[in-house]
Amino acid sequence: MRQWDQVSPEFAEVSVEADSAPVGPEQVRAHEAALRLAQQHGSFAEEFVARLDVTQAQYHVPGDPRTLTHFAWLRQALAPERGLDQEDRDAVLWRLKWAVDLIEDLPEVPLASLVAAIDDVEEVFRADGYHLRPVHAARARLARDLGDPEGVERELAAWLAEPRDSRSDCEACERRGQARLLRETDPERALEVIAPTVAGELTCGEEPRTSLGLDAALRVERGEVDAAVSSFRRAWHLAEGDPKAADTVAECLRVLLRLGNADRAVDLLLPRLAWLEELRTPYTRMDFAMTAAHVLERAAVVGLAPDEVDGRPTAEVAAELRRTADDIAAAFDARFGTTVVSDALARDHDDARVPTEPTLPPTRLPDTEPEAATSRRGRRLEVPSDLVERAALVRQGMLDLEPDVDEHLKAWRRDRDAGPEPTTPEEWSARAFLDRVSAQDTGAPDAHRARLLEAAESARRAGDDVELARAEAEAAVLAGDEATALALADRLDAEGHPGEAAGIWRRVAYFGRPDDPAALMARSAEGYARAGQHRRHLLGEVETALAIGPADPAAAAARLDAVEPEVADIPVLRVMLHDVRARLARHAGDLEGAEAQLRAALAVDGGPERARVPVLLLLCDVLVDRNDYEPLERPAADVVAVATADRDPVLLAHGQRFLGLAYVETGRPAEAAELLEAALPVLREHTPALVGPVGWALGNSLVGLGQFAAARTAFATAATSFEAEERTLEAGHAQWRAGNAAWDAEDTEAAASHFDAAVERSRAAGEVPLHVEALRSRAALRADTGDLRAGIAELDAAIGAGVALAAETGVDEEQWDPEVVEPHVLRQGAHLLARHGDVDGAVERLARAEALVGAEFELALHTEGAVMLADDDRLGEAEPRLREVLPRLAATRLDGPRVDAAGALARLLDRHGRGEEAEQVWAQFGPEAQVIG
Repeated sequence: MRQWDQVSPEFAEVSVEADSAPVGPEQVRAHEAALRLAQQHGSFAEEFVARLDVTQAQYHVPGDPRTLTHFAWLRQALAPERGLDQEDRDAVLWRLKWAVDLIEDLPEVPLASLVAAIDDVEEVFRADGYHLRPVHAARARLARDLGDPEGVERELAAWLAEPRDSRSDCEACERRGQARLLRETDPERALEVIAPTVAGELTCGEEPRTSLGLDAALRVERGEVDAAVSSFRRAWHLAEGDPKAADTVAECLRVLLRLGNADRAVDLLLPRLAWLEELRTPYTRMDFAMTAAHVLERAAVVGLAPDEVDGRPTAEVAAELRRTADDIAAAFDARFGTTVVSDALARDHDDARVPTEPTLPPTRLPDTEPEAATSRRGRRLEVPSDLVERAALVRQGMLDLEPDVDEHLKAWRRDRDAGPEPTTPEEWSARAFLDRVSAQDTGAPDAHRARLLEAAESARRAGDDVELARAEAEAAVLAGDEATALALADRLDAEGHPGEAAGIWRRVAYFGRPDDPAALMARSAEGYARAGQHRRHLLGEVETALAIGPADPAAAAARLDAVEPEVADIPVLRVMLHDVRARLARHAGDLEGAEAQLRAALAVDGGPERARVPVLLLLCDVLVDRNDYEPLERPAADVVAVATADRDPVLLAHGQRFLGLAYVETGRPAEAAELLEAALPVLREHTPALVGPVGWALGNSLVGLGQFAAARTAFATAATSFEAEERTLEAGHAQWRAGNAAWDAEDTEAAASHFDAAVERSRAAGEVPLHVEALRSRAALRADTGDLRAGIAELDAAIGAGVALAAETGVDEEQWDPEVVEPHVLRQGAHLLARHGDVDGAVERLARAEALVGAEFELALHTEGAVMLADDDRLGEAEPRLREVLPRLAATRLDGPRVDAAGALARLLDRHGRGEEAEQVWAQFGPEAQVIG
C-alpha cells in the first residue's frame, strides 16, 4: 500500500494546500510545515510523504546542505521492515540520485561522503533490480574531477553498455552528461552524442536548450561560426528568461565573447546579473559569476562596459564576481585534491580565446577610439609632430582630395588635447584650422558648435582674420543663420580669398537652407577656379551636377560629361561622378542603370572611405527599391563595418536597418530582430522618418520568431511614425498588422483597438482592399470572442462597405473586385461557425462559396466542408464525401488538403472501431503516400 493512502485527513489537507504554493522557497516552507505536523502526529507514512514533498520542492531552490538530512531519512525508509511498495521505493531511488547530484555540487561535503553516496546508490539499485546507468554516470563525473581520464573513459563505456530502464535519466539528459565528459578530450564525439537533441529529436524540461548551448560552444571552438551562431540563437531563445537556465545563459555569453561580440554579451548580461543570488548550486554560481566577470572585463577593454553597475564601479563589481568564482573553485579543488575545476574555469574564461574583431554585426559602438592612427588601407599614418606642419599636410590633402585626409582628422580629434598648447600665432592658426575642419565629426550639434567656437577663439589669438571668418561662418550655418555666413563669404571674396569664400558657399548649399542651393554650388565651383584650386573646382562641378540633377537632368549629365576626362586620375571624384550618374538614373526610374553605376563607383581603387559611404547607402536603397534582398546583405554589412571603424552611431543604425531588412526578407528573423531593435532608438532620434519602415520590418521579424506581443509593439510604433509623417495608408497597414499580432498574443482588447484604427485609416486613405481586410479582421475578432452572430453579420457587411468606398474613391473592378472577395468571406465565416459548434451553418456557407468558384478552389472548399463533418463525428455524411474527394485531391496534387482530408477520415474511422481501414486511408493518402497525378 502507498504511504499516501495511510495519512490522516488533516495532514492530507495541509499537504495538498502546500502543493499549490508558488514553486520555490515558499513551497519548501509550506511542505516543511506539513513535515512538522507529521512529526507531531508521530506517523511514519505522513513523515515519508512530507519528506518526499520537501525534497521535490527543494529541487527548484538553491542547493541547501540541510536537504541531505531528508535524503538520509528516506534512505533509511528503504529498510525491509518499513514495507514500502515499489512505487514509493522508486520515489526514494530517484531522490538518492538527486542526493548524489547535490553532494557533487556542495564542495563543503567531503570526498569520502560523495564516494559513499555513490556506493550506496549502487547497492540499492542492485537490490531493487535496476540497471546502474546513473551510478556509472556519477563515477565518470567523479573521475573527471579527480583528474583521471582513464577512469572517465572506463565509466563512460560502462554507462553506455548498461541497458536503460525506468530509473535511468531521460535520454536527452544522459546525452548531455556524456557530451560534457567528452567536451575537452573528444569534441567531435561530443557533438555526435548531442546531435539528436540539437536536431529536436530528444526533448525534456531542460532540453534542447542546454545541449544547444554546448553545441554552440563546441562549434565556435572548431571555427564553425554559422553553425555556432545558429545553435546560440536557439539556445538563447529558450533560456533567456529563466534563471534555472543560468548555465546555458553563461555558455551563450561565452560564445558571444568567442565571436568577438562583447557588445551583445554585456547587453545581455546586465539585466541578468541579479540572478546570481538565486542560482541553485555553488557550481552554477561559480560558473555564472566567472562568466559575468569575464564579460564585464572584456567589454571594458573595448570601451563597451558601463561605468557603473547598480551604482558601483564596474571594475569593482567584476573583481568581486571573479573572487566569488575563484573561492568556490578553490573549495572544489580542495575537496577533490586536484586543480581540475579551477583549470576548467580558467580555460573557459581565457582572454586569449577572445578575438578583437566582432564576428556578428555589432549592436552598438565602443566608447573608445583605436589606439593607433592608421589609414583605411591599413598603412600607419605618418603624423607630423609639429602642429604647423600637421595643419599644412591636412590643408594640402584637402586641396588635392587625398583619401587619407579623413584619417588625419580622426587622428587630430584623438590627439589634440594631449599635445602642448600653441605658443606662436602660426601654431594658433594651425590649431584653429584643424579644429574647424574636424568639428563636424566631433559628435552631437552642441559638441560641433563648441569646437567651432574654440576654433574661432584660436583664430583670434593668431590674428588670422580669414580662419576666423571661416569658423564664424560655419557656426552661423549650424545655427541656421545663412545670411551671416553668406555675408562673411562675400567679404572674403572681396578681400581676395575666393577659395575660402567658395568653401562657405559650398557649406551653405550642403547644410543650410538656401533658396537656390544649385546656384551656390555653381558659385562655389567658380570660386575654386578663380583661386587656382583645380581639383576642388572639379569637385564643385560634380557637386553642382548633383544639385541641378532633379530639376534639369540633361544639364547635369552634360556637366558630368565635360569633367569626366579630367577626373580619371582622381579617385574621390571618379567615385562621386558614378554616384551622381546613379542618382540621375534612379530619378529617371532606371534602377538597373543606377545599380551598375554604383557598383562601378565601389570598384574605384584608392578612393577615401567617406566617398564610399553615400555610394553604399544609395546602393542599399536601390536594391530595396528593386526588392532584391539577397545582394543587399553585402553592402549593408559594409556600411556597418565603416560605421564601426568610424565610431559613427547614426551610420551604424542605417547599416543595421539595411542588414536587418536583408535578413528578414531572406528568412533570418532572429538576426534581423536584434539589428532592427538596436537601430530603432538611434533612428528615432536622428532620422525619425525611418522609424515607420524599421518598425514594420522589426514587426515582421518578430512574427517570424513567434514573439507576437513584441511584434504588436513594433507595428504600433511603425503606425505612430507613419501618422507623424502623414503617411495614412502605411499607418493603416501597420495598425492592421498590429491588430493581428495582438490577436496572436491573445490580447483581444488591443487587437480590437488596432483593427478600429486600421478601418479608420484605410477609409481615410481610400484604400479599398485594406479597408475590407480590416473590417473582416474586426468582425472575425468579434465573432471569436463572444458575439458570434453579430460578428458574422459584420463580416458579411464588409463587402458592401468596400463597394461603397470604391464608388466614393473611383476604384474600378480591376483594382478591387467584390466577386473575387466574396468566396473568401464566406469561407472565413464558415470556419468561425465551425469553431464555435455550428457545423451545419459552416457547411452551408462553404457550399455557397463553392458555387462562386471553380477548379482547384472549389475542390478545396468542398474538402474543408467534408473535414468539418468528420471532425463533428458525422460518419454517414463525412465518409462518402472524403472518399470521393481524396482521389481527386491526389490527382490535382493538392497535397495540403489531401493530407488534411486523409487525417480527418482516418481519425473518424478509428473512433468508430475501424482501425484497419483508418491505417489503409493514411497509408494511401497521408504525407508519405506515393500518389500519381
